Amino acid sequence: MATNLEFITSSSANNVTALELTNCFSDKYDVYEMYWTGNGSQNVGDLSWRYLDSGGNVFSNTCDQATVRMIPGSAFDEIRDTNSNPRGIYTGSSDKDFAMKFVFFNPFTSDYKFALMQGMSLYGGKSIFVQKDTTVAHGIRLQANQHFTPVNVSVYGVK
Repeated sequence: MATNLEFITSSSANNVTALELTNCFSDKYDVYEMYWTGNGSQNVGDLSWRYLDSGGNVFSNTCDQATVRMIPGSAFDEIRDTNSNPRGIYTGSSDKDFAMKFVFFNPFTSDYKFALMQGMSLYGGKSIFVQKDTTVAHGIRLQANQHFTPVNVSVYGVK
């Protein structure tokens, strides 16, 4: 696999529950890396994301997801979800900082879209996602159930 990253876009915000990056996917790349970091004002809880179409609308279809949570001091936990909102790392009231790396495969095609995630906060985790929607993805929406203070995201194309 290629190892050169080409910067596409980045964004930061403070005191928001969602951040949208429109037009970050195109036919120029087949693979993208996204780095998502931040902190929550309270227990941010589930961090989730959704693809955006050309009009900036959130995809209506959900995805299938398999996750392994690596919880300190306990057995690893496997989660398999079908038809759910794609989720990232879960944060807690005592550990509000989080960092995630996503790899998106062919989001700008009319085929199924695949993604990988690895991240850390209250626990470590790795996930794989399949979006069974043939709509072309142009962007992404990152969201939480509490306010980010702050949230930062950067997207790169992989050459």
